[in-house]
Amino acid sequence: MNKSESSPDEDNNSDKSIDSDKVSEGVFEELSEESTVPLSQYEKSKDDYLRLAADFENYKKRTDKEKENIGAASVAYFINSLFPLIDNFEMAMSQESVAKEVETFNNLLSSVLDSLNVEEVGAVGDNFDPTFHEAVEHSGEGDTQKIEVVLRKGYLFQGNLIRPAMVKVKSE
Repeated sequence: MNKSESSPDEDNNSDKSIDSDKVSEGVFEELSEESTVPLSQYEKSKDDYLRLAADFENYKKRTDKEKENIGAASVAYFINSLFPLIDNFEMAMSQESVAKEVETFNNLLSSVLDSLNVEEVGAVGDNFDPTFHEAVEHSGEGDTQKIEVVLRKGYLFQGNLIRPAMVKVKSE
């Protein structure tokens, strides 16, 4: 066959492609008319989306904070379990003759507490503060209350009191 001669099937195919283009344009116009959403419904959907996104961000922040709090509580619980050991080393170190091994273990325990950012509370001569100190004895009269003797050290972890210091208070 020549190029100038065409078969009837080819003519029908070219007509069909033209017709399908016209049909697809008509369908597109109908779809675009159907998909137009009133402005109020669009604003409501947008508002719902923004609220959902904000809720999700708040959820992520809250879970991250809860994870941090759980970690801090776990460390505080661990430190609480060490208090009898700490108290026994304090008593051992207050003896006249202390074995070198006991000093080594006490220094090791102190370095562990320092690495966990645990701070001691209550030193002789400090002002008495009932939020950090537990007074078991009070002597003297006056307005200023000072710590006279520390019977048991108190500890802070991340700014939170995990054990108050047991002290004798003297008023001046």
